[in-house]
Amino acid sequence: MLNKSSLNKVLIYIENILLVIVILVTAFSFLIGVFLVFFTNIGEEVHWFSDVPLDFLIFGIFGLSSISFNLGISFMFFWTVYLACYLFCFLKPLSVLHLSSVKKPFQMFGLARIKIQRDNYLTITISWFSGYFVLSILIDIIQQLLGVKLGNPLTANPLLSFFYLSAAPLNEEIFFRVLLLGIPLFLLFIPFGKGLFLSTLYHPYKNISYKKGKYTTIAIAIIIALNSLAFGLSHVLFGGGYEIGKITQAGLGGVIIAWLYYRYSLSSAITFHWISNFVFFAYSIFGYFLFQSPWNTESDNIFLAIISVVFIAMGVIFLCRLFEQLIKKYLKKLEM
Repeated sequence: MLNKSSLNKVLIYIENILLVIVILVTAFSFLIGVFLVFFTNIGEEVHWFSDVPLDFLIFGIFGLSSISFNLGISFMFFWTVYLACYLFCFLKPLSVLHLSSVKKPFQMFGLARIKIQRDNYLTITISWFSGYFVLSILIDIIQQLLGVKLGNPLTANPLLSFFYLSAAPLNEEIFFRVLLLGIPLFLLFIPFGKGLFLSTLYHPYKNISYKKGKYTTIAIAIIIALNSLAFGLSHVLFGGGYEIGKITQAGLGGVIIAWLYYRYSLSSAITFHWISNFVFFAYSIFGYFLFQSPWNTESDNIFLAIISVVFIAMGVIFLCRLFEQLIKKYLKKLEM
């Protein structure tokens, strides 16, 4: 029978394998996205060289909306930003994969040991996303039992749907995180004249952490909560096909993304959002292209099924660890 130490080692081993799988899957989605946009005819009358309307939230502040952009050029702009964020997370603060210690977690495949850097931003982002993925499924199940619907933001055209979902992470993170979270944090906690404006907007924790106190922490928590509420409400109030059930799910995602933005930088927040939108939908449409499986539902799509199982397994392990840490922290406080 496994003791707690042995069980923990097994879980770490499994989690490392799942992390490597997710890293490979997410990295490969960049190629799939380019293939779908430029080398298929999934959009039928809409092609990569078509001009399509695109609403940027930040443009809406200045009264500009539904400006038309070239689909292919715009897609590659978003794609490049996401690749840069992904690589930043992959390498910071230490590279996610350490190949130097050759000890063998994959003996059955004859591969050298891949040591996962647990403090890496990409590892942290993927772990939090997996936990969110599990919780969002539970929220959806509960809401369906209560008759509360999420809605569907997809258009009738798979290429347009993929394009708009690909644009959302950058569009929404700049508006909700940088403008509605980063700027308030800067105004409240950074003294004027320090020259830390852009640095704080990109990674608030770096400039706020040294003066964190009890009230600072409470204030940051309140700002994150309000930001997440606005993020959840926006998915319903601004239209786009979502229904009231999306508020809960998006609000939970907003809390985690806001925390990642504050603690681990804008790149982590964008990467989290990118996994949710770009990665899942790239594989959904890829399954549609290869096997004619439904692209606008999660059922009967083999790629989504496999990816979902991996994220659920990771998410369960992550949430168990998280709850264990929180319980230990609470018990330690009681002893003091």
